[in-house]
Amino acid sequence: MFFLSNLRVLSAITVLVSIALLASAYYFELVLELEPCPMCIMQRIVVLALGCIALVAFFHNPSNSTGRKVYASIAGITSIIGVAIAVRHSWIQAFPPEDIPSCGAPLDYMLEIMPFQEVLSAMLTGTASCTDISWNFLGLTMPNWMIIVFIGYGIYSILVWLSKNVDKPL
Repeated sequence: MFFLSNLRVLSAITVLVSIALLASAYYFELVLELEPCPMCIMQRIVVLALGCIALVAFFHNPSNSTGRKVYASIAGITSIIGVAIAVRHSWIQAFPPEDIPSCGAPLDYMLEIMPFQEVLSAMLTGTASCTDISWNFLGLTMPNWMIIVFIGYGIYSILVWLSKNVDKPL
């Protein structure tokens, strides 16, 4: 299959998926008024990073396997980070809110007064707002769906890594 071995096609699909995911996230936030928790924001950042990696790969379109494998490796590692955050978020949602630390300050305020490492630690720890399940589809919550999405990004990385059509850029 041509499109499975073509980095430019895979990258374009990944960029479009990333745009659609971020647009959906902002739809949930701005139209449906579902406030994102810190872990939701972290997942958005990972989706944005994956989209940016794919955009750079699309324009660079390396014709050798080393270039492709570099992009695939970076995207694969980023996908693993996304899976880890989404799994942690899903795990936090399994607990009652009273068992999770209370909600902290807003993210922009924390970034102003705390070092980035502490903010990152607070975001990954999760807050009571991370336990809220305000939306689900087919019995899966948003973090559950994001696990599937990040696994899909990981599969994309594997396809790029294994692609054989390395000497024919599109």
